[in-house]
Amino acid sequence: MKKTLFYIFLGLLLLAVSGYFYANHLVKTKVENFLAEQLSPQVDLTYGDLYMSTFTGTISIEGIDLSIHNQTDTVIHTRATIDKLRLSGFGYYEFFFNEEIEFDQIDIDKNNIVYFKERFVSASKTDSIDQDPLATVDKTILIKALNIEDTSLTIYDESKDSVVLNISKASLAVKDIRTDASRIKKRIPIIYEHVLLQSDSMFMKISPYEDLTVKNLKLEDHDIYLKDLSIKPKYSKQQYARMIPTERDYTILEVPSASILNYDFGFTNGKLFAKAKQLHIDQPNLSIYRDKLVADDTSFKPLYSKMLRDLKMELMVDSIQVSKAHIVYEEKAKADQPAGSIEFTEMDIDLSRVGNTQAKGEKTTIVVDGKFQQSKLHVDWTFDVHNTSDVFRFSGRLGKLPAQNINSFVQPNLNVGFEGTLDEVYFDISGDNSHSQTSIKMKYEDFKVIVMRKNGKGKNKLVSGIVNLFVAKNSEKDGNHYREGSGDSDRNKTKSIFNFVWVSILSGLLKTLT
Repeated sequence: MKKTLFYIFLGLLLLAVSGYFYANHLVKTKVENFLAEQLSPQVDLTYGDLYMSTFTGTISIEGIDLSIHNQTDTVIHTRATIDKLRLSGFGYYEFFFNEEIEFDQIDIDKNNIVYFKERFVSASKTDSIDQDPLATVDKTILIKALNIEDTSLTIYDESKDSVVLNISKASLAVKDIRTDASRIKKRIPIIYEHVLLQSDSMFMKISPYEDLTVKNLKLEDHDIYLKDLSIKPKYSKQQYARMIPTERDYTILEVPSASILNYDFGFTNGKLFAKAKQLHIDQPNLSIYRDKLVADDTSFKPLYSKMLRDLKMELMVDSIQVSKAHIVYEEKAKADQPAGSIEFTEMDIDLSRVGNTQAKGEKTTIVVDGKFQQSKLHVDWTFDVHNTSDVFRFSGRLGKLPAQNINSFVQPNLNVGFEGTLDEVYFDISGDNSHSQTSIKMKYEDFKVIVMRKNGKGKNKLVSGIVNLFVAKNSEKDGNHYREGSGDSDRNKTKSIFNFVWVSILSGLLKTLT
């Protein structure tokens, strides 16, 4: 009896051991066959060692080298190296009985990805990929947790400063990743439940002249948080002026923190869409310098409504909030004069329905509260993206402004200055892509126009005296403390919306003062 039990036990033990080695061999063979046969012909993969433990359901692959080339040629556009890939918690029951590949966790350490942007040739622009997917699968795949540590991504183009994007020391954690034979052919080949991406730094080339950097990036599910974002020119103002063929703003932007909340993106019928509930930008510092000595850019400048309407993607941001912005604009019009400057401080800007997917007739609104040259400023701005005439309304109020506060801008650029005080200015501009009508209501006192000599040094008393004969010194008339006027302006379509607003207000001011 004892011998019988012993032989039964021994037989079961041998069966279990044999089953272990068979299962170990079978799964390892399946993995090796997948890596050898089911990856796309565009993918070349080599690795050092592959270890399989049936007891723990763990697969470890070390020394992975991967390269991806175009379907239409053999040019390699992507390379990646992975020190170690560990897949743990393999679901044997799901694999053998439910036709599903399931892992509890995948860990990737020291991952380096390099992508050559100019080498990639796309074979399709539809939602489904006409070219081969990077892998084919015949089972549903579920990965309960994916953890990637110490990752770097670099994207190159063929320019002299060839780095387009660099993300370093990044980590990624994703929960409940799924794909299947149909999903893997999509442009976005997976679905997931939770994602957390963090990076110590990010660099992006946004033009031949400017770079964007972010010191800290965090993406969690549908929210993105940015710290210490900056956009800065690569060159000095003097170098920049020599390089640009026509006028272009020299821009420096610094943002301590920004967030994008409840965002989503994807493809619908082959067209990219992006949307977000809210974008918040905290205490941005924006400096803009324009050298008017450079040749004019005579290209057509669309208004914002047309720019949004003509985007090649569907975009909608429900709300954009900018808090405590500081903006300085400088313009150099004469070689022998310093640049004129104006300053906006403590600017709170609220924008709603910014995009191109809103219903026809639903307006984009912009509300601004802050200070212009230390005087209180309020602006209401609305436009309808779907109106092809680009109709807009721009109205507001400017509080008490000593006239000398705007001399730093108008004197170097227009060769005139002002004296006196503007106590209140109300303006209301109704316009479209071609024309505007402006109404002005203002209260002021002791207002004078100072015409400078041609060299900008000193007052031209004769011309100033003649000009002021046509300017009402004070706004009070017949017991009314306000003067009112209106002006018409034609838009110079080679100039921006802000030039159009300035010209429109100026036309109304001139009619009101004279």
